Amino acid sequence: MLSDHKKTNRYLALFTFFVSLIIYALTVAPTASFWDAGEFIAVAHGLQVNHPPGAPFYSLVGRIFSMFMPTSYVALSINFISVLSSALTVMFLYLIVVRLVREWKGHPDEFPFVEKIGVYGGALVGALTFAVTDTFWFSAAEAEVYAMSMFFTSFVVWLALKWSENYDEPYSERWLVLIAYMFGLAIGVHLLNVLALFFVALIIYFKFREFEWKSFLLMGVGAVIAFLTIYPFTIQILPSIANGADEATYGLINPLVFIFFFMAAVAYAVYYTHKKKMRLANIIAISYAMILIGFSSYSVIMIRSIANPPIDENDPETVESFISYLKREQYGATPILKGSTYDDQTGRINRDEETLFPRRYSPDPRHMDYYSRYESDWQFFWDYQVNHMYVRYFNWNFIGREADIQDAGWQSGFTEEEYPNNFASNYYFFIPFLLGLFGMIFHFTQDWKRAFAILTLFIVTGLAIIVFLNQTPYQPRERDYAYVGSFFAFSIWIGLGVTALVELFNSYVKDNKAVGIATVLLCLVASPVWMGYQNWDDHDRSNRYIAPDYARNLLESTAPNSILFTNGDNDTFPLWYLQEVEGVRTDVRIVCLSLLNTDWYIKQLRDQWSHESAPLPISLSDEEIERVTSGISQWQPKNIEIPVDKDMLKEAFSADPQYKEAIGVKPDTNLSILQHGIDFEMPVDSLDEMVSWRLNGRQYGQDRQGNMVYYLQTQDHLILDILRTNDWLRPVYFANTVSTQSQLNLHDYFRTEGKAYRVVPKNFGGGRDGYMDPQIFTDRLENFYFREWGDPDLYLDENIRRMLSNYRFNFMQLASVYNEQGKPDSAAYWLKWGEERVPFRKDEENQSVRLLYAVRYAQVGLEEDGARLANDAIDELYEELESRSTRFSELQEEYMQLGQEFQNARNSGDVRAQRNIRTELNTLSSRAQNAGRNVASARQNLVLVQYVYYQAGETEKADSIATRVNEIVSAEFPPMPSSKEASEQEIMRYGIN
Repeated sequence: MLSDHKKTNRYLALFTFFVSLIIYALTVAPTASFWDAGEFIAVAHGLQVNHPPGAPFYSLVGRIFSMFMPTSYVALSINFISVLSSALTVMFLYLIVVRLVREWKGHPDEFPFVEKIGVYGGALVGALTFAVTDTFWFSAAEAEVYAMSMFFTSFVVWLALKWSENYDEPYSERWLVLIAYMFGLAIGVHLLNVLALFFVALIIYFKFREFEWKSFLLMGVGAVIAFLTIYPFTIQILPSIANGADEATYGLINPLVFIFFFMAAVAYAVYYTHKKKMRLANIIAISYAMILIGFSSYSVIMIRSIANPPIDENDPETVESFISYLKREQYGATPILKGSTYDDQTGRINRDEETLFPRRYSPDPRHMDYYSRYESDWQFFWDYQVNHMYVRYFNWNFIGREADIQDAGWQSGFTEEEYPNNFASNYYFFIPFLLGLFGMIFHFTQDWKRAFAILTLFIVTGLAIIVFLNQTPYQPRERDYAYVGSFFAFSIWIGLGVTALVELFNSYVKDNKAVGIATVLLCLVASPVWMGYQNWDDHDRSNRYIAPDYARNLLESTAPNSILFTNGDNDTFPLWYLQEVEGVRTDVRIVCLSLLNTDWYIKQLRDQWSHESAPLPISLSDEEIERVTSGISQWQPKNIEIPVDKDMLKEAFSADPQYKEAIGVKPDTNLSILQHGIDFEMPVDSLDEMVSWRLNGRQYGQDRQGNMVYYLQTQDHLILDILRTNDWLRPVYFANTVSTQSQLNLHDYFRTEGKAYRVVPKNFGGGRDGYMDPQIFTDRLENFYFREWGDPDLYLDENIRRMLSNYRFNFMQLASVYNEQGKPDSAAYWLKWGEERVPFRKDEENQSVRLLYAVRYAQVGLEEDGARLANDAIDELYEELESRSTRFSELQEEYMQLGQEFQNARNSGDVRAQRNIRTELNTLSSRAQNAGRNVASARQNLVLVQYVYYQAGETEKADSIATRVNEIVSAEFPPMPSSKEASEQEIMRYGIN
């Protein structure tokens, strides 16, 4: 048993591979997910161009995986790339742990049995623990680049250790050449892998040198030069030089010719150094050649962009645009080591001088308000960027996660759960963390050189990324996936921690096999098995179809040949997937507003077809587009007027043969969808003669005189231009996820149709939620998909749960309209219909929507259903009110004490103390006001419950709510209604009638 290391190691490596493969295969998403997954699937399947800086190698692999698949399995096949890559990563992590132990202990065939148990068992525990960590498992179950990127990182680390073991054998350099090729290929997936270069450099250094400062610093400089040669020189600067050569020679040496000469020079360097027996230089030349060969996958980007596919982000078909694409210029520049930063005195970004290590650089008003909480960039760096945006994520993976709510903290399991009903409330009792910490200490005591290399990998994929990203506050999503390489490095130490425990126990009970096996089994259960048990429910996406169903419902909300304005990733990428892969509603032109601020996107929309969708009615010339995209422009609030030519619309809507020409479509297009106009499902004569509304613009701040300053973004100008140029011929919609600011105050002209607002040249006076025609709305609803939405065991993350509330507001609005029309039966039917398809769940934190739904039930005669929903929420609402009321009282007490300290400082004439205390008082006052609003909100929820009970005839329950709430809250808040009539009056004051 365990006598043959080669066979044992191989079988155990395959065991880790198949165990993790089965885990990921059982939990992988069957279709597209939210965020980038939908885009990656659509782009890979059609070999299109995704967001900068691209992932061409990933797309090529995705195309191979999906090209022979039936349409319904395309998404799953591309998701499976992550499954396979992640399982291979876990296998290599196992092999890495074993090789690291061999570095100081020698060949395992020479080990006593217990030590073999420690090595193999530790490697198993470390690998399987990483397999079920929160962040890595998340990436393993969907189409994302991080899983494949981690595969390349793990493979490179293993190759470096493989070279280390065989470095003195003939032709051992082939391992280094293969590493270089992996770097080149990995560039076409994600740049994170290149950071492993520093680990490789240390492994090489310690094989040839004993540590001393001079050689170590030279090695460091060499590693930095090698890194800079790859990024940014090869990836960004080299294409710029090629473009510069083209311009300098007036096209004589075009970029293609330059690249040919450059590759020829590298090939000659390989030949020359080989001929002259310059061994080190030859290895460097060959390695760089291999990096270039791997990097050549980026040629796919330009080749496919020239073909003008439907998804062609940044349009990188010229050298200039390709360079911009590689540099990610559309996202703006982020200062790293030097730049402007926030001035604590003025409360603004100081553009007059630059500072070292700027961390608070964003001029966004929300960001500057957040910056004001910190005394320096250094404090912001450590408290927010390091602690909140890295340490918190680290703790999620190795200590426990509080919830999947944005900005949720960590928990260990030794305290009461804050969110017990949340699927992502997981805890590991510090076990993986302590094993990793013990393993790190053990590694440094046994082999500090390789331990330092792992530490370097841990830092450059963690802290170094924090410095490079320089993240701003209020991130739209959690960013833990960016640091998965750091968690990978720590998991190596978890494996070594188990090895250390076995050796520690073995030092007390010599060669006791039972103790060794028991130690490994205990660690196996306490770490990966327990973590897998805790994490399974919130990582199982095997039955989740929400994203494509959401996309289908949004597309089916629109009329044929429509223009649909969407907000950003989550209401755009799933739609791209559905159109590009499943071919659903390809007549709809999706216009992503976040991209509508860029010149290339505007030109594509203006000039190119997308499947059956004709180019958009945009009147701007190239020069005007360049001008309008140069930056935001100040706006003077004014009325906007767009005429409505009813005679022209009557002709267009009656199958006028000139309709195609009217919307700018060439006459030779015979698509049936373009044979006549799409009317407004109401008589043309009932439309307004003029669409007129007040557009104030977006608030920027105040000028020196205190007047409000407004501005418009590029997307706002383009929306206005499309509305004017369209002449009301093509249906125009806003997804109901588009922000209020981006809707340009058009609400009175909105008609709610499913999940979108149609802009109709008729002032309905519908207000913020738009006018609703119940017949049109229900016609759209009947085409909606709700696959598995009602499964109570299906994990829905916070983003999806929030989206479900969006649906419920629509159902409640529909019921309200029917109720106003004197059709309570129809209102009741659609409320029940809505809850059957989008039921309320125990893991929803915000109870307000549930209670509003209960109120609507009570108002349409379904009092029992209303009481049922109220009963589900009542206990949690009491706890919430007590907690918030206690917090409010504590802040009031703190404020009074601080106020007394301020008065004492004033009496003693201590100006400095007064200044400091005044700042604290202002902060505390703001916090107390927020706490007071939270108490009022919690009280309001209980008012809704009380109303439902009164309507259901449960007077005793309703009265008990009044009694208990009045006991909890302080006298600053109004007493609860004490009768059914008073309850109804308060509900009417809330506008719920």
